[in-house]
Amino acid sequence: MEYDFLALDEVEVEQQFAQFDRRYNSQSRRYVLRLGNEHLALQQFLLDEFAQRAAAYQPLVAALAQLGPYDDYHWQGREYSLLVERKEVQVRHHSLGLDIGLEEPELAEDQSQLFCECGLEDLLHLLQEWQQFLPA
Repeated sequence: MEYDFLALDEVEVEQQFAQFDRRYNSQSRRYVLRLGNEHLALQQFLLDEFAQRAAAYQPLVAALAQLGPYDDYHWQGREYSLLVERKEVQVRHHSLGLDIGLEEPELAEDQSQLFCECGLEDLLHLLQEWQQFLPA
């Protein structure tokens, strides 16, 4: 199956997300975000937990932007949770459990879509770039 992608764009986002692709698939009428393999859980979190409109991400962006260097935060989604502790972010699939602290779980290679880590500033920058690409 061949896709007609509009607005193919590769953007450099800080160092944490060296590159990511953002695309619009005109056949499925879906916006697609592609991150590196080490951030598949974040990619799934952003695509599955929110509507494909920039405004859908605004409550998360606003909450994250207000966090101080020692603040903790928890966003509970349908399948994933986002945890912030001291400006370090984890995205965890609910199958991993929520009672685990900010310790990285031991995962098999094929389970990389269940967990990832990144910095808060990098995530905020990624979210802002993604919001600019999406319709209002």
